[in-house]
Amino acid sequence: MNYPSLVWHLKRTELFADLELAELERVAAATPYRNYEPGQVIYRMDDPADALYFVRSGLVKISKLFPNGKEAILGVVGQHDTFGELLLEPEERRPTQAEAIEDTRLIVLPRHELQRLLERKPALAMKLIRLMAARFFEAQAWTAEVNAYSAPERVASLLYRLAREFGKPHPQGTELSLKLNQEDIARMVGATRETVSHSLGKLKAMGAIVRPRTPMIVKIDLLRDYVEG
Repeated sequence: MNYPSLVWHLKRTELFADLELAELERVAAATPYRNYEPGQVIYRMDDPADALYFVRSGLVKISKLFPNGKEAILGVVGQHDTFGELLLEPEERRPTQAEAIEDTRLIVLPRHELQRLLERKPALAMKLIRLMAARFFEAQAWTAEVNAYSAPERVASLLYRLAREFGKPHPQGTELSLKLNQEDIARMVGATRETVSHSLGKLKAMGAIVRPRTPMIVKIDLLRDYVEG
């Protein structure tokens, strides 16, 4: 019953958008759905990198855990996004952890099926390389931003990016329904929860945040203007 829907969703992903229907049908036959509840871990750091994931619905946070118990949230991925793409070597291990933020359904492509596709479709290999390069560039850009911006500017930049990617139009601005609390935001911007709370208050006072609680309502243009100075 899910089969036609699975082919359709694979076609909607950036990686597989150019594949022929027959190839997509073959991929679909090898890619099961997996469902995850909020807070459920999809894979942990150092787990074998044995599959590529596509988000059918829901949200996933990608994070890195450190020996002192701290967590840095590297990003959030949503519908039609791809993650877990570090799969080029059989002995590859996960450098990050993936966890469902809300009820999430994933399409799971096993490593051996991906390798078969890469051998048959050189253009797909180039797409995967571009995807990995884009993720690396984003990580570098965010590291530079953490060093260059104040905490309120980092919070504003994060909310701006999340609102552009996941926001929905609202009469008062843009609604952001992500279930991220202040501690989550702190882990994404490299700050304390108290600093994030102060930053959110500052952004609300200037009108860039209309409603600070979930679902948050923000003014994208004011967030952008604040970050760009």
